[in-house]
Amino acid sequence: SEVRVEGLETLDYLDNLQKKERFTEQGDALTFESEVDKIYLSTPTKIAILDHEKKRTYVLRKDGLPDAVVWNPWDKKAKAMADFGDNEYSHMLCVEAAAIEKPITLKPGEEWKGRLELSIVPSSYCSGQLDPRRVLQCS
Repeated sequence: SEVRVEGLETLDYLDNLQKKERFTEQGDALTFESEVDKIYLSTPTKIAILDHEKKRTYVLRKDGLPDAVVWNPWDKKAKAMADFGDNEYSHMLCVEAAAIEKPITLKPGEEWKGRLELSIVPSSYCSGQLDPRRVLQCS
C-alpha cells in the first residue's frame, strides 16, 4: 500500500544507516521502498502520515519535541528481529517525536513539558493537506 509522510520535506536529517551523517531531504513527500532510519531535525508541530489504500490520514501533533524519527527495518532486518514477524515491516511505519540533536537537560527545579497527540481522520488521497479539517473537506 502506498503510504506517504508529509511535513518533513526539505528538512535536514541524520541518517542512522550512514553513521548519523547529515543530509537534506529531497522531494515533496516521503515514500518507502527500502530500509529507513532517519532523525529529522527542527520538525514542524504537525506531521501527516497518509495511507492511500485505507483512505485515512494519521496526524501527529507535538510540542517540546523538536525532532522526529522515521523508521522501518525492511525485510532483512525484520527477519533478524526475534520480536518482529518476517513480513510485518510491510504493515508498519514508525514516526515518533523526539529530542535527539539537543537532548533535554534540566537543572534542579527546572521543568520541561512535552506533548504528543495522534489523531486519525478519514481522507482521500489529498497531498499537501496537513490540516485535518482540510483533509476531510477534500475527501
